[in-house]
Amino acid sequence: MLLYDPEGATYQIDGSRMDLAREYRDRLRGPFGHELQKVLDRMRNTPMKGRYALIVVVPFREYALCRLSGVRGVAPEVVPGVRYRSMAEAEWDIFKRRWRDLTGQEVTVEDAAHG
Repeated sequence: MLLYDPEGATYQIDGSRMDLAREYRDRLRGPFGHELQKVLDRMRNTPMKGRYALIVVVPFREYALCRLSGVRGVAPEVVPGVRYRSMAEAEWDIFKRRWRDLTGQEVTVEDAAHG
């Protein structure tokens, strides 16, 4: 089994690149430019333990944020008080959380209405 080494990642996200955050916000389903795709690949190549995920509370209507345990058979931990009314709202929020976790910087791009 290969172990994840966060220091071994070859691509480091530039936390000041709000143009990439804006691109993601405006095109949640793509297609994505080359630089944004590298950011998304980096975000998706993190350890399972602590990774953000979604739990469907009411199909197509309500989702809850959780963090994965990283241990097979151990349920994810629901993040208290974080619920979403759409998949777009959830994906944008998770993108911002992952951005902060990987860069130490907040996304300063305003939220958009994705319905």
